[in-house]
Amino acid sequence: MVLFRALGWILLALAISAVVFDALSWWSDGAFRLLALGDLWSRLDLGSLNALQQDLSGAVWSRLLMPILRVPALPAFVIAGVLFLWLGRRVGSRAEPSFLGGSRPPRRKRSRGLS
Repeated sequence: MVLFRALGWILLALAISAVVFDALSWWSDGAFRLLALGDLWSRLDLGSLNALQQDLSGAVWSRLLMPILRVPALPAFVIAGVLFLWLGRRVGSRAEPSFLGGSRPPRRKRSRGLS
């Protein structure tokens, strides 16, 4: 569960970095364009992308992987991050779950005085 929540928060952090990249490229280029997953992968490691393309057959590459790589990175990271946070939620707790962080146990009230 903790692993799913950590992965969810990492994906949401990647979504924020994709927003920053898209905003900076919009500011510098003057045209708004969302960064695709394939563009992000090619910017990070072009050699591994080319190696994967050569290792896979043409049908698998064009019908399965290319549509995934054309998806904009921002909504992909947001949807995946929220999904992993939802999968990593704590189940069976008495406290009401919060929106993204799961649930917390209720706080104990401190007694005041010397009694």
